[in-house]
Amino acid sequence: MKIGKKKGKVLNILYIFIILMVVAFFAKDVFNYTMTGIEEVLLPLQSKIYFLGKKAKESTESVINYKELINENNKLKYTIAEKSLVEQKNQRLLEENDRLRELLDMKDRFKFKFKVGKISFQQTREMFESFAINIGEIEGIKKNMPVLYNESLIGKVEKVFKNYSVVQMITFQDSVVSANAGENTVGIVKGNRSDELIFEPVSFHEAQLKVGDKVYTSGISDIYPKDLYIGEICEVRKKYEDNVEYLVKLPFNITDMNEIIVLTEVDR
Repeated sequence: MKIGKKKGKVLNILYIFIILMVVAFFAKDVFNYTMTGIEEVLLPLQSKIYFLGKKAKESTESVINYKELINENNKLKYTIAEKSLVEQKNQRLLEENDRLRELLDMKDRFKFKFKVGKISFQQTREMFESFAINIGEIEGIKKNMPVLYNESLIGKVEKVFKNYSVVQMITFQDSVVSANAGENTVGIVKGNRSDELIFEPVSFHEAQLKVGDKVYTSGISDIYPKDLYIGEICEVRKKYEDNVEYLVKLPFNITDMNEIIVLTEVDR
């Protein structure tokens, strides 16, 4: 009996093992099938997550690259601006050097003694009235000394201080300068608050002036010596009846003025 029972137990164990093997075999297929189904369901979601992650990474890299490009671009702009400023400064120095050379050359051929100054201040609204220069009492500047730019008359010293002076321009509306125009037409040049002055001859009937005629100081003055260049007639305009008005154009642009000369000793 005992031997039969043992055989029965062994057979039962063997049957259970065989059943487990069969179940395991089929369970593997079921598991694989189930996992395949799950993967098919999850794959689109995984793809989207992967795509979003990759896109976020690319966006982050793009932002970093963009910032680097911006920084590099700003550095290049700064370098270019710095180089441009240096070039402009060098150009200004060259131009100033040329102007100073011309002023030095004037000392050999100019018949008047003079001091060289720089325009230190000029208001836009007073562009045709006055400007300040950086020389004054210390340099021997006095009131009513004639002031020139490029050998052309621009005004006279109106006020003098220790280290600077104020120049009243001939373009000022109340300015009057005795002058000669053309061959020998005597008259006065009046300021017009612009770069065009007005020449009024003493006798309109005797005046036979034309565009291009030169205008100089006449010397009939306690301030301005003779033959300082003022400009040339640029327009002959009818006023009333047979009278005309002569417009005189300055030989330079007021906004270009830098160094000026003050006549300190005038030999009349």
